This record gives sequence, C-alpha cells and structure tokens, in this order.
Amino acid sequence: MAYTHRELREAFHLQFLSRLLKLSDPRLYVLKGGANLRFFHGSPRYSEDMDLDVLGGAVSTLRKNGYRVLSDAAFRRSLAALGVVDVEVNDPGRAKHTPTTQRFRARVVTAAGEALPTKVEFSRRRQDAASQAIVTGTVSPDRTGRYRQLAFQCQHYSGHAQAEQKLAALVGRSEPQVRDVFDLYVLWLGGHWDDTVGRTLPEHVRTRAADLLVSFSYADYVDQVVDYLDPESRADYEGVDRWNDICAALIDLLDEGDT
Repeated sequence: MAYTHRELREAFHLQFLSRLLKLSDPRLYVLKGGANLRFFHGSPRYSEDMDLDVLGGAVSTLRKNGYRVLSDAAFRRSLAALGVVDVEVNDPGRAKHTPTTQRFRARVVTAAGEALPTKVEFSRRRQDAASQAIVTGTVSPDRTGRYRQLAFQCQHYSGHAQAEQKLAALVGRSEPQVRDVFDLYVLWLGGHWDDTVGRTLPEHVRTRAADLLVSFSYADYVDQVVDYLDPESRADYEGVDRWNDICAALIDLLDEGDT
C-alpha cells in the first residue's frame, strides 16, 4: 500500500505517542487539538503536527524520553515498513524546551526523498485543567490499523472540553485559523456542543467568534481544511454552499449562548 504525505505524518504521530506512553507515565500526558479530534472524535481532517498537555514531570525527563523515542530502532523500523526511509530530527540543542513548552521537530523522509516536516509539541500551561475534562480512551482502530499498528489507550480531552478549547483558540490566535471552525463543526456533529459551551465565553468573545466566521473565505477553507481531509470524506465537505452551511450552523450555536 502506498501512503500519502498526510498518512505518513499521522503514522509518525501514532508511533511516537504509543512508544512515549510505554516509556513513561501515561497519566502525565493529555492529547488535544486536531490529533485528539482525529484519533478519538471521528474527524476526517489530518493534522501536520501533534499537541499534548503535560500534567507533571520534569522538563529534562520528557526531553530525554522524546529523543529516546525518535532514535529508537524499533520506532524507525515500524515507519520503514510503511515507506519511511528516514526520520531526520532537528538539532536537539536548538529545540525549545522550557518550563511551559517543549517541541520535538522532525522530517519524515519518503522513498522519493521528500522530507515532510512535522512536530510534537507539549505544553505545561494547562496543569489546572479540570479532571473531569480528561478521559482515557482507546485510539480508533480505524486509525491505527491502517498503519499496521495495534490500538492503544491514551488520555485525551473530552469532546465538550475540546469544544471550549477550540472556541478559545478561534478568538485567541494572533492569526485566526479556519481549521478551528471546521473542528468546532465536527464536535457539534458528534454531539459535543451542548447548551453550556457557548456560555463559557463572555458575550464580546462570542461576538468576536461570529465575526471571524464571516471573515474567512472559501479559499481559506480549501487551503486549511479541504486539502487535509480523507479522500473519502472530501465530497461531504467541499463546495461553497457546504462552507456557508458550516458557518451558519456555528453562528446559530453562538447565538444560543446569548439566551
């Protein structure tokens, strides 16, 4: 089977995560963002990077374990079986490893010599996260099985918590991202946006979110979302009318927070 660039990055993320959880205390990590939506909430959108929150442990220990995974021969053999000829790791001496953020950057090299950049980022900013927002689940076998990998368990944020985080991200980024809009829509389709989600943000923030929804163009949506969708899902979400439907649905949901 020939894997696409999106799939090879995803295989890298899954292999890295499963091996890190075996190497260290899995209770320290909480998967979030697009990878969480993809692995646990049925999102058809691939992510180029993987993000997690860290709930404890030393910066130096995570740094050591992360690079240990990246250099592990078994890790690389698993990826080689999928057509990855090398994993080029960025200079560890120049990587960001601070008390708030740790990043592991690498390039997944294909048999054709293409180097696909990706990163795994850990944040220590959310150590006050409510325990009920964190759940333990099994990564979808539909995801792992495609890459000849066994499913495994991982802590991640619940759909409701992820919806709150995505709303905050939508209005909080210095450069707003249309992928946050799509992720919110996926969470709503999955039943994770209830009547409390819109009320978690002040009125002016909900207004800002609604303004952003109408500021994005369909071209933005294609570049950041449609081009990253599973081929089998693309027909369900492409087209200007579909994009307008997504925006209208989310604006209605934001308006419900005012009642």
